[in-house]
Amino acid sequence: MSIGGVAVYASATATAEDLIVLSELSKAQATATAQAQTDNTTAQATTSNRPAIASDKLILNSPIIDEAYVLTASEKTHLEAQLRKIYDDNLAQMAIVIVPTTNGVPIFDYALATAERWGLGKKDTDEGILMLVAINDRQIYTVTGYGVEGVLPDAFLKRITREDIKPSFQSGQYAQGLSAGIARIDERLRADPDTLARADEAQNMDEEQAGILGMPFIIAFVIGSFLTTMFGRFIGSSLGATGFVILSVIMGVSFVPSLVIAFVLWILLLMGGINLLGGGRGVFIGGGGGGGFGGSSGGGFGGSSGGFSGGGGGFGGGGAGDSW
Repeated sequence: MSIGGVAVYASATATAEDLIVLSELSKAQATATAQAQTDNTTAQATTSNRPAIASDKLILNSPIIDEAYVLTASEKTHLEAQLRKIYDDNLAQMAIVIVPTTNGVPIFDYALATAERWGLGKKDTDEGILMLVAINDRQIYTVTGYGVEGVLPDAFLKRITREDIKPSFQSGQYAQGLSAGIARIDERLRADPDTLARADEAQNMDEEQAGILGMPFIIAFVIGSFLTTMFGRFIGSSLGATGFVILSVIMGVSFVPSLVIAFVLWILLLMGGINLLGGGRGVFIGGGGGGGFGGSSGGGFGGSSGGFSGGGGGFGGGGAGDSW
């Protein structure tokens, strides 16, 4: 019996271990399946299989028109609340349209045609804003009415698209990117005009100086690299950096920014100059590439009909966009 008992005990133990193993395998399989489903959902969310729709077929019945079906109900509600706040505070009438594709029509033309047909904004103030997103084309464009072109210049729209919207779009987080873009526009619309003017002037000056510094930097980098081969790295680097500062100041760039970039140039030359960019075979430079929400007779969001409509606002072609 003892032998049989041992046999029975061993068999029971083996059965228990098998059950544990099977349980673990089942959990692992369930986790893998869930992960695969999550990955598949994420992948599907970055594109749209909806059919193309012409701009003249779009119906304005909400501040958020999602013909690509990439937003959830809660995301649409959140974005709509942001847009409603902009209108309720008498800042502008803004709408967002998301389509699968413009079907070959330039996104600017598609956006402008839609904005003009809808007449976003009031007729006497022209404060309409339309942000158009073409998911499968991977393009976004914002057009502005006459009344907000000054406060929302093309350079600003280009900047927020590049800095605030584009990074989220690249990872398929469309609601997050749109929310960030709306927030920047809202902030801009609320800012003091004089403060905006000073900020824009400083921003434009920084961008202008950055553009001006590019050529002196390249020239000093190339010449400095040759000087290091003639006089040694320390002397050659110092001469190249000094030449950069002199050239930058002559071109009207402030001394302090020139000095900071000269230090970076000095370090690069000291580390090897052109040799850092491909073993001395050359330097390769890349390039960039009455309406309202809740109005009355003039239309709007809310009201007795619960619809959304423009109020005759005009557009003149102001705006900017980008691809992701």
